[in-house]
Amino acid sequence: MRRYFSILLILFLFSCCDVSTLSDADAKNIEKLKVHIQIKDGDREDALNQIKVVLTDGKKKIINENIKVLLNGFPMELYVKNELYYTKTSFYRTDSLRRSDSYYFEIILPDSTTYPLAYIKPMIQNRNTEFNIPERISTNEDFVFNWNHLYTPHHLEFQKGTLVIKETSENITQHGFGERQMDTLKAPSGNYTIPKSYFNDSLTIPTRLEIKLERIEYGLTNPKLIKNSTIEYNRTLEKTIHFDEN
Repeated sequence: MRRYFSILLILFLFSCCDVSTLSDADAKNIEKLKVHIQIKDGDREDALNQIKVVLTDGKKKIINENIKVLLNGFPMELYVKNELYYTKTSFYRTDSLRRSDSYYFEIILPDSTTYPLAYIKPMIQNRNTEFNIPERISTNEDFVFNWNHLYTPHHLEFQKGTLVIKETSENITQHGFGERQMDTLKAPSGNYTIPKSYFNDSLTIPTRLEIKLERIEYGLTNPKLIKNSTIEYNRTLEKTIHFDEN
């Protein structure tokens, strides 16, 4: 019986493991690899937020120190961290986050063969996109922001922060959020209005408005990779607007 439970435990550990056990032969075959690359940009003036390359066998992450990834000719670092329940986080990263006109990724396999991995050149026109978002907001007026020179659709999310006052002897207050709203901006220029009715209700007091604007551009991946390999450039603008005190 004890042996039976030991076997079950071993099988459980292997089923929980999210790390690929590619053979040496498979690790040398680019057709056995799948890649997902994210280039995350934000509102920092002189740098990107993150560049991340995840390699898998189509299901599980691949952790192999003999597989190298290059970005514009420079090696990236393989980052591995043990997580709970026998899982691991692993990806290739770099501290060199200066923006570039284009991003070219290569992979060097354990047998020293080099292949192009992915390429993306973010649209230059998108650098001219402008969003004019007020710094303050009033519960007595609609909230309006505008934009110009928009070439790529932007996903919009906004959500109000709230204060709930419970009528007890201590007048307990709780912070919370209203329902998240989503939309897409497509016009080259325009205005977006959030009506004042969104902020006013009988149960809460609005404290702030959180806005997130995001665009995604996709590039090219090596067709020899497993299907649905991707490279994406993600530009996100986040802003918190506080309410005027009445």
